[in-house]
Amino acid sequence: MLEPIFFKPIYKQVVWGGNNIKNFLNRKIEEENIGESWEISAHSNGISQILNEAFNNENLYELFNDKSKRKEIFGNKCIEIERFPILVKFIDAKENLSIQVHPDDEYARKYENDSGKNEVWYIMNCTENAKIVYGFKENINQENLKESIKDIENNVKYVNVKKGDFISIQAGTIHAICGGMILCEIQQSSDVTYRVYDWNRIGLDGKPRQLHTEKALEVIKLDNKTEVYNYSKFDNTINIYNSKNFNIDLISLKNNIIEHSDIETFTAYIVLEGTGKVKTNNFEKDIQMGSVFLIPSELGEYTINGNMKLMKVYI
Repeated sequence: MLEPIFFKPIYKQVVWGGNNIKNFLNRKIEEENIGESWEISAHSNGISQILNEAFNNENLYELFNDKSKRKEIFGNKCIEIERFPILVKFIDAKENLSIQVHPDDEYARKYENDSGKNEVWYIMNCTENAKIVYGFKENINQENLKESIKDIENNVKYVNVKKGDFISIQAGTIHAICGGMILCEIQQSSDVTYRVYDWNRIGLDGKPRQLHTEKALEVIKLDNKTEVYNYSKFDNTINIYNSKNFNIDLISLKNNIIEHSDIETFTAYIVLEGTGKVKTNNFEKDIQMGSVFLIPSELGEYTINGNMKLMKVYI
């Protein structure tokens, strides 16, 4: 019988990472400098192991590529697609991430054998003066772009952000998460990043981290607009994002909701705040801030109860 699927997180040590995934999300982690926790991923650079005993130690890549199970787990929309479409992660930026850009699908498939990367961020917590880098200043154009990158730290826009902010980062947008925040990121299943500037620091291996300026210049788009919305206060269920890659709802739960799976698509839930339970006729599990799970498309009826804020992701 089908049941909500839970995964073992994949932790990534990086020079800019901290201890907030351990402390804020209450995880048992021994390593330091954990900057990313990949929660749902079938990407080759980090494949999620399924924790449910019913799935016999399968991983998400194996499950998605088992054509006999594709429809009942992932839905009609996934029957013909080549790769599991999304990657869900938490990011702990103790320090600034590099100023970077991601390619679109066409470029990534041609040159990287990967998907492009459109992504969104939901800021779960941050310091009072937290910022992100988002796009270039208005005086930067295609003619002076290459020259402006030589002083990119002073030619990008810095945007103040706060808890509950939701930001859409389209492929081709120059951007960076600055230090002092923990966020949830939903993205296309891709691991292609072109670093343009890394604050003149040394990596964990004692060497400067590689930059990818030439490729970045080929994919940067200057017409992407800044989109930052705050959802620190909302009631019931609201739709906040729709695209060809994935869709997102926010749910404010005070008691319980009875839902029914969608035969067209799997559904991923991320608990942004609070505690509760997810239940079916034959399954029950406690969930809390930082819990992430996947609802199979043919699961049927399920209940989520508690006092929580949830992100619901589907295609």
